[in-house]
Amino acid sequence: MKNIMALSLLTLATITGLLVNTQSAEAHRRYYRHYPYYRHSSYYCYPITKWIVDEDPAYHPQAYADGYRQGQAQAQRGNAYRPRTAGGEFSRGFDDGYYGREFAGQKHIVPNVVKPYTTTQCG
Repeated sequence: MKNIMALSLLTLATITGLLVNTQSAEAHRRYYRHYPYYRHSSYYCYPITKWIVDEDPAYHPQAYADGYRQGQAQAQRGNAYRPRTAGGEFSRGFDDGYYGREFAGQKHIVPNVVKPYTTTQCG
């Protein structure tokens, strides 16, 4: 009986010690943030600005003419009318061409917009 009690206490102490003294595993690297730079051992990550061109497919300089031509072609083939998802001048031209209206030409031209965005580069 003495041996069972001693063995039970020793097992309980061992299991408790293992559970308390274990370190948790890390799934991700740690970054030490020193604004605006991030540092991890041998490389730095820093913010940079890049540019993206926002193009509107409905307002390019030939949108009306392209839509008009496609509308005429659809009407000549006898296809059922389906409104265009591009909208804008393209859709207006498509409607005019499909229904045989007079070519009216482009009314609005919206230039492409160049927008900045910030991303991180590491090196």
